[in-house]
Order: sequence, then C-alpha cells, then structure tokens
Amino acid sequence: MSIIASYTPSDSFLDLTNALHRLLYYPIEATVVWHEEPAETELRFSPSGELIRLEVYMFRDRRRRIARSGEKKVEITGSYEEICVPFWRALRSLQGRFSATELDARWHRSFPWKDIDRLTSAIERNFFQSPD
Repeated sequence: MSIIASYTPSDSFLDLTNALHRLLYYPIEATVVWHEEPAETELRFSPSGELIRLEVYMFRDRRRRIARSGEKKVEITGSYEEICVPFWRALRSLQGRFSATELDARWHRSFPWKDIDRLTSAIERNFFQSPD
C-alpha cells in the first residue's frame, strides 16, 4: 500500500511523529490523516494494554465524516515495536536520504527534524539500549 500525500492542509509527518511519541507513553488513541487530493487516508492507532491496533481507512474525498464512506484497507494488531517502530524507521530513512533543505522543499513545510530526533531518543531508550 502506498500513499502519495499532499503537504496541506495538515502536517502529516509531524502528526505521525507526535502520535508515535504519545503512543510510546500514553494509552490513548491517535489518528493521522494523509491528504491525497481529493482522497484521504487515515491511520488509526488504538492501544489496548501492551498491544496497539492499527486500522487504515481510505476515503474518496474530504467529506469522509459526513458520508462515512471510508473503506478499511488494513487492520493489524501488535506490540509498539511491531506496529510503530516501522513508521519511525521510515521517518529516519527520510532523514538519512535527504538534506533538511531537500525535505523542506519536497514537503513544502518544515520537516519535523527535532521532533523525530526526540522520538528517536525515546525509542532507543525504550527498545534498543542494553541493560547495564
């Protein structure tokens, strides 16, 4: 599945980064919308205990809430490491492949470098540091 997203009206990279960060610490739902003009794709993260359910809905246009016309494309449940860490890795991959100037130009807004760096520190503390 691929999404060709627009930079407007929301900052989906920042929204995704913030959702991944919140889900690491708080058991609250998070939704990230990717605007594809006119279609929209919505990622819904729902934590339950140690697991997170990810549902991906596609909508034909912005009237999605009125028409309730979304089609569920994916539903998967797993640990934070299984569901959220791959999104973080994709964000880090973008950081590694492009300069700040290139990412800002491609996304037409500031790429959330500092937010991703904070998320990286949190994920590394929680998953990738060896115990002393």
